[in-house]
Amino acid sequence: MERLIIADIRSYNNNGKSTGHYFAVAQNYLDLYSNKYNVLIAGGPIYNIKFATTDLLKLPQETSKNNNTIKNKWYIFKNALSLFKRTTQNDVIIMQKCGTVTTFLAIILFANRKRNNIFMIEYDTEALNSKFKRLIYTFAKKKIRGFICPNETVGTAYNKPYCIVTDYIYTSQKEQVPSYFHKLYDFCVIGSIWPDKGVIEVAEKFKYTEHKLIIAGKPCNNTIKNKLESIAKESPNIILKLGYISDEDYYNYIIKSKYCILNYQGCYNERSSGVVLDVLFKYVPIIAHRCNATLLVEEEKSGYLYNSLNEFDPNTVLNENTYNKYIEGIKNFILKQQFYKNKLINFLESL
Repeated sequence: MERLIIADIRSYNNNGKSTGHYFAVAQNYLDLYSNKYNVLIAGGPIYNIKFATTDLLKLPQETSKNNNTIKNKWYIFKNALSLFKRTTQNDVIIMQKCGTVTTFLAIILFANRKRNNIFMIEYDTEALNSKFKRLIYTFAKKKIRGFICPNETVGTAYNKPYCIVTDYIYTSQKEQVPSYFHKLYDFCVIGSIWPDKGVIEVAEKFKYTEHKLIIAGKPCNNTIKNKLESIAKESPNIILKLGYISDEDYYNYIIKSKYCILNYQGCYNERSSGVVLDVLFKYVPIIAHRCNATLLVEEEKSGYLYNSLNEFDPNTVLNENTYNKYIEGIKNFILKQQFYKNKLINFLESL
């Protein structure tokens, strides 16, 4: 392996702000493997706000909500062409998820037919849910060496070698585990707010209670925004921080909460969620709706899963003993992260 390249050919610019999950994954690979390999982050101009020039393989374009769909697709293709022109057979390329069919088309069009060094990060099987998409994948898979995915279902669907690891792998050397009694909020709901996250239902659940709940993130539409504001206006225990939140505030709200509530539904029955790991890696237990994205919480004894939000009684977890029990589960989960680190690199080197 000459270089290990983690590539984001979409490189989305959110009005000059970071691209959240994509930056986090890129930083994760840099932290994990830069002491062993020459790790480069392939990204558009937006990556200059976060990463040193020496860590970047600069791509020419970035996408934006200010562009129309055709222009954004064109920019993705231009980035893919630049990426494949400037890498060799000896480089290992890991493609971050980005409109998977678009990525497949870019690989078909621009990746040398003799390449077998392309790996893809996939969180779901959406790219195979129609005959047209499966046809596109049939041509692209010849140039794809393997997949990095969160579970067996996703891995087997693409019919290529795959490696199951968590969305991120823990890299911090030391984290101070916060005391139960030093928390500012009882519960938090964090991240972008859209229907499948069930945030309005959580707000309704905590309305008129004594439990302090903070909801922080950007609603996807004004209907959700107005509904949350209406609920919070009637219930002073609910604090709203609606809109874009910086990485610093994102982690700050998590750390200051006793628990994080993830009322996931819909698409989360088939995909994973990086937020689960963001929260656990800050030693904060999770209360969540039971679905594919949250099964890890139950498996690692790091929180409580419910089948219906109505059946969850907040008082059952708001005590120091229960909280400390979940913290022990989180500690044991983090101890396993070295296994994932070694598993992934062995996968990349063995094929």
